[in-house]
Amino acid sequence: MLLDFKIKNYKSFYNLTDISMIADSAKKDLNDRLINVGNKNLKKMALPSMVIYGANASGKTSIISAVNMLKQIVVNGTIKRQIKNKDIKELDICSFIHDEKKMKEPIYFELTFKTEENIYNYIINISATYINAIRKIVGEELNIIKYKKIGTSIKEDKINIYKRTETKVKLNRDENVIRLLSKDKSFYQEIDNLEKTFSDNLDKEDLFLTTGFKAMINLKMATDILSWFQERLVTVVDFNVKEPLVNFDDVEDDKMKVFRNNQLDKLLKIADFGPQVIGYIKDNNTGRYSLNSLYKPNGAKRGIIIDSKTIESKGTIKLIDFWIGFMEFFNKGGVFILDEFDSSIHPELIGGIIDLFNNKDINKKNAQLIFNTHNPLYLQKRFFRRDQIMFVEKDEETYMTSVYKLSDIDLRNDANYMKNYFEGKFGALPFIDFEKALDEEEGAE
Repeated sequence: MLLDFKIKNYKSFYNLTDISMIADSAKKDLNDRLINVGNKNLKKMALPSMVIYGANASGKTSIISAVNMLKQIVVNGTIKRQIKNKDIKELDICSFIHDEKKMKEPIYFELTFKTEENIYNYIINISATYINAIRKIVGEELNIIKYKKIGTSIKEDKINIYKRTETKVKLNRDENVIRLLSKDKSFYQEIDNLEKTFSDNLDKEDLFLTTGFKAMINLKMATDILSWFQERLVTVVDFNVKEPLVNFDDVEDDKMKVFRNNQLDKLLKIADFGPQVIGYIKDNNTGRYSLNSLYKPNGAKRGIIIDSKTIESKGTIKLIDFWIGFMEFFNKGGVFILDEFDSSIHPELIGGIIDLFNNKDINKKNAQLIFNTHNPLYLQKRFFRRDQIMFVEKDEETYMTSVYKLSDIDLRNDANYMKNYFEGKFGALPFIDFEKALDEEEGAE
């Protein structure tokens, strides 16, 4: 479960920006959809979904690309570009480019998330002054978050595990932390030597989490963190899905030509996509699966198999690509962060998916959905609480992006969100006079 994401000095986000999935305790509407990340005696509530609005080039996609960036770095354990994985080779690590002084500051990523084991807070600082400059990790930090109730309020207790600078690693020597990291009683006496060994062998482009910490400190904790990034966090910036989000391990059969999925069959029927059967065909040479459609024309004795990308609509393909993933996350938990997920898909279908994530009877494992959009139809209380609606706006003079939630705006309980948005009361709207682009005198010098 994602609880909080912070970025600083990344693309148009120069100031520290907080994308929080923690529910606003002051808001009492639609509380039945909230997720408790505490326990029975301690209520710390999180949001199951969020929608992000803003004008073109305001920074909506940059939020998602920042999370995707952090995921790729953690999963691969490095910020190196010259490695086999093409997704990493082209990482667009780019600081705020509109101010030369600010550009030179480190990029800051901070993610707080919950696994079955712990609530983790992970931070990295990356020096990437220019696109072609030498990149290096100048800061890295791992913490565990505990919530404590003090009086009527809930306090967040951040327990540091380690801190890493460009040249040094520092382990927390608190006895409680030591016991958390190792059952070996001699571990405490070895800390000095371990820190020296780690510091002497630090690679400025590799994460300490995936190297020294995983190998010599706590394999279980490192694996818990890495598995969450790898298996429970899905970030899609361009919807160019190369592999289906489906596990075929339990249906492997050389005699089968088309692998079908029961959830996919139900989707096709409910969404009224047509009479066709859609499944995956495995290429025995590459081991990859491709989406194919089976049609049976009237009067034909045999069906015809056609590559789905050839005959199905873009919206159908997009929804199919993610439907099985959604169903899987409803069973085990996870986070989907998607760029313009609703493009090419009818709003009613998207609305139905939002309802699934907000329904605790269906979403029992607390899966989360975050997406950006231009479609104002989701600005309704049916879909989102006020703290589930985020706006992104870029300053015209500084080119800095800021974010805020609808819950930050003084608004009547019976207010029409959509009407107020188009009246400009929430901001995050483009106001452009295109007639000026056709005025020859306007652009003349």
